[in-house]
Amino acid sequence: MYESLLKEQLYGSAKQATRRWWVRPVLRKRETDGAFSKLVQDLEKQDPQWYFEYLRMTPTKFKELLAIVKSKIEKKHTNWRRPISAATRLALTIRHLATGESKRSLSYQYLIGRSTVTLIVAETTEAIWTSMKSQCLKPPTQSTFQTIADKFMRRWDFPNCIGAIDGKYIRLRCPENSGSTYFCHKRFFSVVLMAVVDADYKFQFVDVGAEGSAGDSSIFARSSFGCAILNETIETPEPKPIPNGTILPHVFVADEAFPLKMNIMRPFPGGLSVADRQKRVYNYRLSRARLVVENAFGILAARWRIFNSPINCKVETVDSIVKACCCLHNFVLSENSQYCPINFVDAQSGNREIIPGAWRTMVSDNWLQRQQRQGANNFAVTPMTIRTKFLEYFNSGQGALPWQEEYLFG
Repeated sequence: MYESLLKEQLYGSAKQATRRWWVRPVLRKRETDGAFSKLVQDLEKQDPQWYFEYLRMTPTKFKELLAIVKSKIEKKHTNWRRPISAATRLALTIRHLATGESKRSLSYQYLIGRSTVTLIVAETTEAIWTSMKSQCLKPPTQSTFQTIADKFMRRWDFPNCIGAIDGKYIRLRCPENSGSTYFCHKRFFSVVLMAVVDADYKFQFVDVGAEGSAGDSSIFARSSFGCAILNETIETPEPKPIPNGTILPHVFVADEAFPLKMNIMRPFPGGLSVADRQKRVYNYRLSRARLVVENAFGILAARWRIFNSPINCKVETVDSIVKACCCLHNFVLSENSQYCPINFVDAQSGNREIIPGAWRTMVSDNWLQRQQRQGANNFAVTPMTIRTKFLEYFNSGQGALPWQEEYLFG
C-alpha cells in the first residue's frame, strides 16, 4: 500500500485526467469568427492592398494556389466534426510564412488549437513544395538559358552568363540532440539554402537542408544541381562568341567561396581592392552580375518574414518551409508588380552607382551576412584561361563600360 502511494506521489496517478471538453467552446466559432472567415473575406471584398500585405498575393493568385494544393491538404468530412477547410489551412500557413508570427498567436486568430497549427504548417508547406516544384522550379532548357544570358547581357553587361550562385544561412532553433552539427561560424544554428538565380530574380535551382557547419563549396558539390554543373552534365547552350568575337562557354557567376570551373566564374582574390587594375575591373563586373542572387535572397526575406528570426520547427519542417517560400517567390513574382516594385531591388543611378533596394531596410542583419570560404579551391589551367578572356573583354574597347575606370579609380 505504501509503495503504491509513494509511486503515485513520485510519478503521478496512472489514471488520465478527465478532459474538460473535446473541443474548446471558442474554437467551435472558427467558421464564423476565425480570421479566415472574417478578416480575410473582408479584405478581399473591401481592401485589395491590405489583402496583398496580409497574404503577399492577390485573391486571384491565392485561389490559383489553392486549386494547385487543395487535393493534398483537404481532409475528409466525418460524422464527428467538420474538418478545417483547405482554404483556411493555406491562409494560415501563408500568414505564418509572411510574418513569422508564433503558432500560439495564429492559434488565437484562426481559432485552431496550437498543436493543430503546427501540424497544418508542416503539411501545407510540404504540399506547396511537392505540388509546385515542377511548375515554379522547372529545370531550364537550352532555349531558356539563352534567354537568361540575353537578359544578363542587357541589364548587367556580362556576356554568356546564365545564372548567379550563392548560399544563405537559414536560422533555426537548436534541433534536439544535434550537438554542433547545425552551428555555423556566425554563432547560431542554421541550415543552408543554396540556389541559382536568373536575371529576373527567380530561383532556377534550390538545395535546402545542409547543416550550417558545412561550407558553400562542399554543399554545392553535394547538391544535385551542383553535381550537374560541376560535371558539365547540365544542358547549357553551346559556346558562343561574345561581342569582341572570342568564343566562350556559357557560365554561372559566383563568389570566392566557389571553385573556378569551365562553367563557373569567380573573382580574383582581393575583391575590389586587388592591386592589378584589370583584375579589379573584372571583379567589379562580376560583382555587378552577382547582384541578382543577393537581391533574390533579399526579396525572399523581405516578403517572407519568417526568415528574420530563428525558425522554431523540426529540421524537416524548416526544409519544407524554405522550399515552399522559394516556390511562392517564383509563383508571385511572375505576375505581380506589387511583390517586387521598381525601387525594391538594387538599381543603377544616372552616374552608374548602385542604389540599394528597399528590401535592405526590411531584413535583419543576420540575413545579410555572407558565408565564409571553406577549404581550398583548386582549378585547372583551362578555367583560368576562360576567366582571362573575360578579363580581357571587360578591359577592351568593345567590352569596357564608359564609366568603369572613373568609378573604380576616380
